[in-house]
Amino acid sequence: MNSKTKALEKIALGTAVMFGLYWLYSMVIRPQLLLSDGIKGMMGLAVLYGAGLGLFALITKKISTKPYAYQEKKRITFKTLVRSFLLQCTAFMILNVLAIVTSIFGGESSSTEMLPMTSSMLFMLLVFNPIVEEFVFRHLFAGKLLQYGQRFYILASAFCFALVHGVSVDFGHIIYTFILGMIWAYLTVQTGNIALAVLMHALSNFFNAIIIQMLFDISTEAVGIYSILLMALGVVGLVLFLKNRRKIILDGTPGLINRQTVKDLFSNKGIWFYTVLTLIVMLLKGK
Repeated sequence: MNSKTKALEKIALGTAVMFGLYWLYSMVIRPQLLLSDGIKGMMGLAVLYGAGLGLFALITKKISTKPYAYQEKKRITFKTLVRSFLLQCTAFMILNVLAIVTSIFGGESSSTEMLPMTSSMLFMLLVFNPIVEEFVFRHLFAGKLLQYGQRFYILASAFCFALVHGVSVDFGHIIYTFILGMIWAYLTVQTGNIALAVLMHALSNFFNAIIIQMLFDISTEAVGIYSILLMALGVVGLVLFLKNRRKIILDGTPGLINRQTVKDLFSNKGIWFYTVLTLIVMLLKGK
């Protein structure tokens, strides 16, 4: 077993343990607590990013960590930022198409569930989640995996990031967040830090979630018009991506992913364990 395989196995196992502990708390312990929802939520964050992240660090501590920041910062062009934003709209478009298909076949999509937009919710979506999630899935993963290849890191980061959203939301959000994870991991590779990934994560939450939920207070027609606008931008993003995909250079060759990278990911025992665990939890929660 080579070092790349071992590193991914430990990363996947660490992620499974980290979120498995949180899912155990959410499904078994939290319902038994006679506390307010706010306190239960804070306890959940402590379990996930305190105890869970601590176990992740313990499991992955023997993987050599290498700095991934460029000695000379590579500037991201404004055009690249615009394309990244449009691709985030593409992810939203695909999510909505999946929701429509699901509804046609009589299913329900969690993407249609609206939650009250409180100040704490805004803080979580615009500040806490973008910073903490990018720190874990982009920064920590980059320190451990980027040394084995840019494509390898991008795909592993996006896949592990996406799977957890199948438990918290639904299957459609796995695909949605996988696309977003690819974008943010790519930006991390190109800049050598997570600053742009955090910014784009916050923008995604703002345009694809917060505005939509606020528009629901106005009218469903306003939501429909805004969603159509985002989906139109998503089409533009998809066309531009397909047109320029060969201009993406990773590991010295063009293209975002290749066959070997996919094989490295899905032949990994740690990834399989993490995937099976996630699917079991999704079934238990009825996702």
